[in-house]
Amino acid sequence: MNPHRVVEFWERSSALHYNLTAVLAWAADCILLSVLLLPLWLRNRDRLFILLWSAALALMGLGLLGLTYVTANARLLLALPVAALVSAEALSAAGLLSLYGKDRPLRFTALCVCLWFVAFVLFSLSALGPVAAVASYCLAVIAIAVYVPHFLFRHAAFEEVRFHLAIPAIFLLEALSALAVAVFYVLEKPAVLHQGTLTSITLVAGFVLFSAKVCLAVWLSIEKYEFHLRKLAFHDPLTGIFNRRGFFERIGERLKTAAPSDLFAYLAIDIDHFKSVNDRFGHSAGDVALIAFTQTVEEEVGRTHLFGRTGGEEFAVFLKVDNVRTATGLAERIRGRLADAGQRQAAGSSPLTVSIGIAVQPGAGFNLERMLSQSDQALYEAKNGGRDRIIAYGPEETPAPADRLQA
Repeated sequence: MNPHRVVEFWERSSALHYNLTAVLAWAADCILLSVLLLPLWLRNRDRLFILLWSAALALMGLGLLGLTYVTANARLLLALPVAALVSAEALSAAGLLSLYGKDRPLRFTALCVCLWFVAFVLFSLSALGPVAAVASYCLAVIAIAVYVPHFLFRHAAFEEVRFHLAIPAIFLLEALSALAVAVFYVLEKPAVLHQGTLTSITLVAGFVLFSAKVCLAVWLSIEKYEFHLRKLAFHDPLTGIFNRRGFFERIGERLKTAAPSDLFAYLAIDIDHFKSVNDRFGHSAGDVALIAFTQTVEEEVGRTHLFGRTGGEEFAVFLKVDNVRTATGLAERIRGRLADAGQRQAAGSSPLTVSIGIAVQPGAGFNLERMLSQSDQALYEAKNGGRDRIIAYGPEETPAPADRLQA
């Protein structure tokens, strides 16, 4: 390369008073990361957020490269790399939002770029000179950084990830940083030397925060996929409640913190004659019936008690109770809800009834195998006694059958 062109290139880039080597290094890192992310997307093209982050990194790298090739007075030429930086910010945010179902990246990005362009034109007409592009960039970043936490708090399922507040926190920090720089540019109108210093600060802060957002977004996607894998492993795919593995896993966790004085109840629930539902109406109708049954029981059980599907038409509830009557009261409400629903069904349909076996044990000397054996024995007696009834075993292992409950 011609040495004179190298010197000329350096002088042009130094007109904005930022470190050329650092900017080139940042641009190279962004483009390299963009290339590395592409194979991940090509392996699974359903993961749109990976493509968006790859495009955002590429635009960030191109925008940084463009900044090294313009002069401080070339406002129109400066607008091109700044537009690339704004697009990168918007695409990175769009990738994050797509994890939560907002799949409109192009519209969101175009809106952000339009907002930046309008601000750029207005600031240019306000005689801000070469800082118009930087001030309008800060305004666009503020808009993105405010909107993303607003969307997340309204739509995101934060229970799926740990340390979930890190995502909106980094966006709010970016908004405050950009706001401080924008206010200083607009109100103080610093001299050219200080403009260059503030531009460098803006670049450094933007690069650090952008990198932090990308790292957090990648970590978030990994957490979400691990959450969904755990959900597939521990939840029933049809009803969404715990499967047998997940149900007993959670029972073990509850028992680890149990006190000797605690009293626990296990409700073994079996849908009466469920095979006839599948035979008469088909398996699709049977699936609908299972989902409706699950929703009914969930409304009675609530979130504080454990509810799972332990077999085809077999379910179970595990909860802490004050006495045997508390457990039989819950079983009675479940049976009553199903009976009421059956009476409201149209003629010709098959109302669901349940048989419930209950076993109660204290935390002191708790034996899960014995509890399961007791609940199975109680359920067997309930089904043998005509079904649609509740049989309970107390802590003393003596049967305490409830009165037969007519549907």
